[in-house]
Amino acid sequence: MWTNRQFVMRLMLLTLLLALVAAKSKISAVQEDITDYKEFKKLIRTKNNVLALYVSSAKEAAAELKVFREAADVIRGTGTMLYVDCSNQERKKLCKKLKVAPSSYILRHYKDGDYHKDYDRQLTAESMVTFMRDPTGDLPWEEDPAGADVLHFNDGASFSKHVRKDIRPMLVMFHVPWCGFCKRMKPDYSKAATELKTHGGYLLAAMNVERQENAPVRKLFNLTGFPTLIYFENGKMRFTYEGENTKDALVAFMLNPNVKPTPKPKEPDWSADTNSEIVHLTTQGFEAVLKDEKSALVMFYAPWCGHCKHMKPEYEKAALEMKQKNVPGMLAALDATKETAIGEKYKVKGYPTVKYFSYGVYKFDVNVREVSKIVEFMIDPKEPPPPPPPEKNWEDEEGSTEVIFPNDETFRTILKRKKHALVMFYAPWCGHCKHTKPEFTAAANALQDDPRVALVAIDCTKYVELCAKYNVRGYPTFIYFSYLKTTLEYKGGRSSKDFIAYMKNPPSPNEHSEL
Repeated sequence: MWTNRQFVMRLMLLTLLLALVAAKSKISAVQEDITDYKEFKKLIRTKNNVLALYVSSAKEAAAELKVFREAADVIRGTGTMLYVDCSNQERKKLCKKLKVAPSSYILRHYKDGDYHKDYDRQLTAESMVTFMRDPTGDLPWEEDPAGADVLHFNDGASFSKHVRKDIRPMLVMFHVPWCGFCKRMKPDYSKAATELKTHGGYLLAAMNVERQENAPVRKLFNLTGFPTLIYFENGKMRFTYEGENTKDALVAFMLNPNVKPTPKPKEPDWSADTNSEIVHLTTQGFEAVLKDEKSALVMFYAPWCGHCKHMKPEYEKAALEMKQKNVPGMLAALDATKETAIGEKYKVKGYPTVKYFSYGVYKFDVNVREVSKIVEFMIDPKEPPPPPPPEKNWEDEEGSTEVIFPNDETFRTILKRKKHALVMFYAPWCGHCKHTKPEFTAAANALQDDPRVALVAIDCTKYVELCAKYNVRGYPTFIYFSYLKTTLEYKGGRSSKDFIAYMKNPPSPNEHSEL
């Protein structure tokens, strides 16, 4: 049994250990241990979403570093945050190698193993988090100067707090980033917000409900289509705005919301088309209709979805062609925004989603959207093969360590030191390159003991300028270098024996002409 003193000591020790673990966890959100160029390259190759903060000194950029750490804690697992202090003796060479010379700080993003862009958003933790979640996405609406007069709610808590305290008339646009209608409406909505500001007492607001933290709001207002505009007055929801999505219509509505706005032209309900060969399903009849059908495609759609609208006429034509050619099977459709239970049951997350059923049993998803492809599939419905696994980078393939893979900065340094170097300029997608890679690798392994010789590979999809410099117009292209001063296009065979024989007896300086 422990004495009281032992128990207290152990409790204190446990508290200390927990504190140390918490501190360590907090620090590890930002990676700070990269000191040389090789480590850096390995990091951006293995982590495909990296934001790097380079500072002239920790003191000079203390405020930026604080924000950077806050963002890192949130996006842990989604992206990698790298901190490099260029005043540190160990990291000076790295900054110089990367040609980074921050006057105070520089933020750079790296994607899929290469430089992507300089960070161009607001210097806030929230903006950094948004950027890291979608680094190739559009500038968030709340950061667009044109939308400065729109009140943006970040989450349900800020929205609820505002509604409780501010009783002014307010129109809220609930939107998602991928919605085409939302994107087209934003400019008019922003202009309307600016004009209403001059009248005073009116608010146009917006909320991105795609964010996970806003899922409760989406559920509360039963938001199934976008954009959805809801009008609030005296802190209470009044009704959904059904007018035109133009600046003038929005302003007119806010100035006099009791006048019924001119409704938007309503699209005809697809299921109401009596001439259609498509079978329109509902939750009630879903299983009953499909259970006797040996072969059925079901298109899960949303009425507002642009891709669905493009597919509809193709789907209709395919059903008609199947009827004319006596192709067995059924083409069906279901509005997943109305029949939400069925959409959820079959895990429909985007539109259109096309699923194949046999006797009412779901079999697999199908990616067909054109008449010919739809009919072809229904003639012989087979499960599509799984996508092939992504190919490894050549430099990561087993046995390729003796091939040198420089970048545009290290290319000259490496080749200046080699008396005989054969460079293969290639593209990863090139079939001839794929066939040649193992032969080139085998030759590099066979010649590894000769320090004067190097077999080098340059990916022209990454290093476009370098390939253009040497007039590379097709793949693969082979060029022989001697101390980088003399160059000669290699036109020999592409087997390992050919490469080895050439490098063991390369042309003398008098035998070649410079490129």
